[in-house]
Amino acid sequence: MPLLSPYRPEQQDRVLALSLHEAQQPFVAPIAQTLAELQPRLSAHLIGHGDQVAGFFLIDQDYAQHYPFASADSVGLRSFFIDQRFQGLGLAKRSLQALPAYLQAQGLAAAAVFLTVNCKNAAAIPLYRQCGFEDTGALYLDGGYGPQHIMRLAL
Repeated sequence: MPLLSPYRPEQQDRVLALSLHEAQQPFVAPIAQTLAELQPRLSAHLIGHGDQVAGFFLIDQDYAQHYPFASADSVGLRSFFIDQRFQGLGLAKRSLQALPAYLQAQGLAAAAVFLTVNCKNAAAIPLYRQCGFEDTGALYLDGGYGPQHIMRLAL
């Protein structure tokens, strides 16, 4: 399985088997709920490790329509996580570094990727910075998960 690939419905059981550490669960919606909300412009993608599904994320092409801080020529990165069994292998960093080329290969012409990350998610914030995301200095307060940093990656 490649590092990054589009989700296919026949992979549902493998995706539903993904799990998070208890401390990370407040930051990501339940995967079954996320899969149920997929639509053409909100697409699911997988992070692979060997022949296994090791992580998951969404690309939201209508992100700017729902989040006024995002520019019209951007996409949103949502629900990004690595299964607890695969954490510590550098997959998150490699995935985020590969994201710009992957989005281009998927035909998604965007000038930037936006995301929000909970202020309490101490592990994720420096990871996103290491991978080129810049903190906009603003906080998103309407997400129901507590204050979140708004971060942007120029493509």
